[in-house]
Amino acid sequence: MTEMLIRVGMEALSPERMLAWGLDFPGCFAYGSSDAEALLRFAGNLLNYGAWVSLHTEEPWFHFGNVDFRLVEAYQGGGLPAEHSEDGSIAFFEDDFRTLQQDEIGNALKVYRWQREELLAGLEFTPTELLGRKIFGETRTIQEVLLHIARTELLYLNKLELWAEPLPKELKPLDALQFSQEKVETLLPGLEENPAALEVDGELWSCRKLVRRLLWHHRVQIDAVKRLVGQPGA
Repeated sequence: MTEMLIRVGMEALSPERMLAWGLDFPGCFAYGSSDAEALLRFAGNLLNYGAWVSLHTEEPWFHFGNVDFRLVEAYQGGGLPAEHSEDGSIAFFEDDFRTLQQDEIGNALKVYRWQREELLAGLEFTPTELLGRKIFGETRTIQEVLLHIARTELLYLNKLELWAEPLPKELKPLDALQFSQEKVETLLPGLEENPAALEVDGELWSCRKLVRRLLWHHRVQIDAVKRLVGQPGA
């Protein structure tokens, strides 16, 4: 049986914190204290990612058999300077120059929508008073996390000068999520085969990097919300 090549990009966030990215599986990643630990965790996360996709569709766009995990790129630049926004990203892989194809955008949007459904389902039975409650040891309330998701999605879109309108200040968190989702779903299809690579505030951004970061940030914040509401698996 032919082996399936799983290409991994490794980002050094600090000497003791690594982030493994699935270059062909946006939304799948893993942290570790070393390259080896991050790769090992990524292998497990990829299997979970595949199972998660299969729960949402009868026609997944990939099937795992014999797999060959291969570290093909490494970024050693370290984390963001102190003056940068926490949502910025200095790291850039050569693979990020690769243009997005129609099927890749379609699959990325599926993952994005399923992530959003997961987020909203987790909030359905959350008491209203918990949404704004400050929890000891946490930097944001649930409401603040939701607004952060929406603002960051618009920020990422505008890294490529897509000119998504800013989030109206009067919007409540769930309305803000709907607002940013509409922008993502409207603008992402227009990135097909777009070779743009722009430097913004010392950060290099491309269409592929935008999708990679978008689905990563969404998942990280969904897990943060799960933790705040006390759901298992966060």
